[in-house]
Amino acid sequence: MNITKRIHINPQSKGSLGKSFESEFRTAWLDYHRISWNGSDLDDRHHSFADRHPEQVQSYTLGNDEDSKSTLLGLFRNVTRSDAPVHVVDCRAQADGLIVQAMESLQLLESLSSQGIRCTFSLFPSEDTESMNNLLDLFYFAGDRVDYVIVHNPAKVRTNLFKKSNIEAELKKFGAKEITLPTVTAITLLAIKRAEAKAGRKLSFAEVATPGTTHLELMLAGEMQWAMQQMFRQYDDMAELLLPPQQMPEVQPQPKPAAKPARSKQPMLNLGE
Repeated sequence: MNITKRIHINPQSKGSLGKSFESEFRTAWLDYHRISWNGSDLDDRHHSFADRHPEQVQSYTLGNDEDSKSTLLGLFRNVTRSDAPVHVVDCRAQADGLIVQAMESLQLLESLSSQGIRCTFSLFPSEDTESMNNLLDLFYFAGDRVDYVIVHNPAKVRTNLFKKSNIEAELKKFGAKEITLPTVTAITLLAIKRAEAKAGRKLSFAEVATPGTTHLELMLAGEMQWAMQQMFRQYDDMAELLLPPQQMPEVQPQPKPAAKPARSKQPMLNLGE
């Protein structure tokens, strides 16, 4: 298959896994490499993805089964018509059933594949049985028709049961790769929320991490820069799962990242959905 476009989607049902948090790092990485992208926000409760990127992301509302099928059909038709090589879909919690039903009944994966478009599913393992069953259902549904990125979020969930499990081994047989989200201090995350309140809008991670802006004080902006560097290295290492071949960036070998500077102990958390 000659891949000309990639769709990134995180359809898992459970909330508070850090799906929107990870999407923000991923789009910042695309911007860093100057790769054109657009997106869709299926989180009709928060719209944080669309609010952070109003010029690139369109909001959608999923209704009942038939409404959601029409909505998703319109979304994916728009993707096929777009010139952007990457499309990022941020899903709300409990939307997986609607998405899978629409993909199955409309044969979306087959149709997209015939047009050179391949999906990358982001999967977030946890210790929650229902969430892991949902992860399995998504894997069994999609099989080798999509690629997989396994996202570990140690600040939110433990993944001891997933590590070295049969499902992890099966995913790796299908070429899945793993990334780990950095833990950002509560102080910095609260400062971002205050900066957003002051600005009257949501701020992208790239905005708050840019030196010289007035959004965050220098030390807190530095922590966001550190977090983005950790993620960018991981994305570079799995770029073949995230980009069409013609968009692959030239990545210079990076030295082993330095340890995060020691700081006073503070509660650790990260953004939820």
